[in-house]
Amino acid sequence: MTWKDPEKWEEMKKGTDCPFCNDIHLDVNPFSFKVTELKNSYVRLPRNQYWRGWVFVALKRHATELFELSNQELTEFWQEVSLAAKAVDIVFKPVKINYAIYGNLCPHIHCHIFPQQFENDPHAPIKQNEREILLADEEYKTIINDLRTVINK
Repeated sequence: MTWKDPEKWEEMKKGTDCPFCNDIHLDVNPFSFKVTELKNSYVRLPRNQYWRGWVFVALKRHATELFELSNQELTEFWQEVSLAAKAVDIVFKPVKINYAIYGNLCPHIHCHIFPQQFENDPHAPIKQNEREILLADEEYKTIINDLRTVINK
């Protein structure tokens, strides 16, 4: 896959027609479910749970790079990432949690949280979309409820 065309990419960086801005606030969008809304971000559970317990935290306002945030926003964003990671830790009991910020497909600040389990190869790169594993609606509801309960304590 290559980068998007330069004009389209610049528009997305400005927040024009940004896919995240358009739908991260929705309870359900084509790719994920809203777990909860925090002061500066939304915690979302991707539909594809190939990487079981994978969530991401997306900044509410449009920004492309961490250095675009004020010191307070930056601190609060990382506190919210930490809160979401703690919930993942309690619900999924991983041996380690990995954090990833990319933005190569959508230039909107968001942090992926990947719980690592003993059966995962610690040397292998994370390929969260290597396969698609969709859950039953009740499984999504249970995971969302469990995460939400921990986060909103």
